[in-house]
Amino acid sequence: MASVSDLRIVLIGKNGSENRRVGNTILGTTTFDCEAPCYLQRHIEGISGEVEERKITVINTHLLQTNHQHQITQTVRECVSLSAPGPHVFVLVLQYNNFSENDRHRVKYVLNLFSEQAIKHTIVLTTDEETRRSILASRNNTVHGLIKECGGGHLKFDTVNPGWRSELFRRIDEILKKEREVFLICNMFEDEGEGTSIAGDQSRSGASVRDYEKEKKDSKPNESTKTASDRGVSTTGKTKLNMVLCGNNPTLKNSVSKIFRGVTSKPRKEGSKVCVIKEVKIHGRQISVTELPALSRLSEEEVMRETLRCVSLCDPGVHQFILITPVTPLTNEDRAEMEKIKGIFNSQEHFMVLFITELTVDQSVTDFVESTESQRIVSLYGSWCSVTGLKDQRNSQQILKILDVIDSMKTEPYSLQMYLRAPEKRVRHDLQEKLRVRDNEIKELQQKIKTLAPEGVKLNLVVCGSNRGLKSFISNLILKQSERRSELSSECVRRDVELDGRLISLLELPVLFNTQLSEEEVMRQTHRCVSLCDPGIHVFILIIPDAPLNNEDRGEIEEIQRIFSSRINKHIMILIKQNPERQTAELNEETQSVIQSLGGRHQLIDLNTQVSVLMEKLEQMVEENSGDCFSTETLLEAQMEKLKELEEIKRIHSLETCFQSQGNDLKICRD
Repeated sequence: MASVSDLRIVLIGKNGSENRRVGNTILGTTTFDCEAPCYLQRHIEGISGEVEERKITVINTHLLQTNHQHQITQTVRECVSLSAPGPHVFVLVLQYNNFSENDRHRVKYVLNLFSEQAIKHTIVLTTDEETRRSILASRNNTVHGLIKECGGGHLKFDTVNPGWRSELFRRIDEILKKEREVFLICNMFEDEGEGTSIAGDQSRSGASVRDYEKEKKDSKPNESTKTASDRGVSTTGKTKLNMVLCGNNPTLKNSVSKIFRGVTSKPRKEGSKVCVIKEVKIHGRQISVTELPALSRLSEEEVMRETLRCVSLCDPGVHQFILITPVTPLTNEDRAEMEKIKGIFNSQEHFMVLFITELTVDQSVTDFVESTESQRIVSLYGSWCSVTGLKDQRNSQQILKILDVIDSMKTEPYSLQMYLRAPEKRVRHDLQEKLRVRDNEIKELQQKIKTLAPEGVKLNLVVCGSNRGLKSFISNLILKQSERRSELSSECVRRDVELDGRLISLLELPVLFNTQLSEEEVMRQTHRCVSLCDPGIHVFILIIPDAPLNNEDRGEIEEIQRIFSSRINKHIMILIKQNPERQTAELNEETQSVIQSLGGRHQLIDLNTQVSVLMEKLEQMVEENSGDCFSTETLLEAQMEKLKELEEIKRIHSLETCFQSQGNDLKICRD
């Protein structure tokens, strides 16, 4: 396994000043204030920076500097949040002359709060020298004993040796390679006594930290802590199922989670702003149940973080997203949440709708679920549905049926890769839907036009350019007409004539650059232009003047290239209206460059030009292209390439924003 580009390092130590000194040395900065007042040094803080071409985040804690159980639990909770989606390593900043056997127990207790695997991801870093006094006090034996238990061994803090930091990073990479993990997945905090939760630790506030080993032995056999490499493993032979509960109502989600896990305690009324994951063994099957927070109540950054975390915590992926819906008419908040969920994950086959009633399932509930509106919700937001009552004695049997259905579906789990591709898939679907509607409109219009058009082989031409007068001149020249339009149109104008037995369809494309048209209207007109030329455009005729190009000319050319892409090059002919006062036909360098960038074809034209000569050139182009034309499918492919590129840029930016602190060297302080 190659080294990861980002590292999240958690510092744990008794001496706050030494912790900050180590953090500053790792980052090569002085942003951790070593002289800060005592009350400020009790705050957890995380700072990010770029070191040796890697993004390093150092999270400084005070976990060994307090005896209050509640403060320890709260700090671990904040640290888990700051290191999302998980820390890579814990660095124990210790001093030989100030470390006792009780401190060793405290260290192991704190690490166990994060995960039972945390000690394998731990490096002991000593910042002082062993002294005779510490040897006599047996403190060095305590430190050395802890070093043997830690997966990363021991390092001596060295501010003089420039290679010390590189050695630390190398040790971290070795740990990740040895454990075969990208990062450590920590326990989730939640209410007491459920699955892989450590919220139950709050009930131990009166106990000694020495007792954690006994508690660990006494824990329920169906509860376990998983790491990134083993969350997809089941010890029963049955496939482990990963389920995500989503919806607007946090109480219903928590109630369903408890039903799945066979827990009978009262549900939470207040919703969490982070994912809450529980793992439990039920009827011989290992299941993972994640409660996704209500996304419509989070900021965009929090939405990105929690949805990404939700999927990344479920290895090899989410088997089923369960949309929890009450057996009552939907509120605006319910609908907004559903739309948010659908827009982000964009995978109907991985979703089911679970209707929940506070009482039992009776005929009125069944009628509600079978109603047209409820079935419409199922068709929009899921692939199937079920119903259960919170007070129904049969709900445990119903849950088992749901698990069996999920298992029997054999659908490929919703993976992190699917999540990352969801925005592209959503944009593609929306665009295709819009194009489908427009295609139907165009087909209706084409059907009407077809009844008026003469029979014969048709040549589809589109005249484009920034100069409306020149476009009108060329159109009249080709069609042998003298039509004059008093008003400037922002709509595609199509004219059909029959010349020498050949049906010609000619459209004038409106000016696209520097107009009052919105981007949506520009795209509508270009799509309409192509759609009206069934089966597609044979030749685009781009009109430019026999003079230096102005800003409007350049802008129009760039817009045409942006919208139609390089696919237009094989279908475009550049016409240059020659100035009658000029005796030669020499073209300036910019005009020659434009011609070459658009396929290399051009034709000079003036008042004496024979239309037959121009038509010969156009017919020759069509023959060279074997009758191929620029169709609506070609336009769609060109637009999808651009959208895919833009969505990829946005996605990368969003993920970077999600994982980064607010810029390099930005300090995050949590009270």
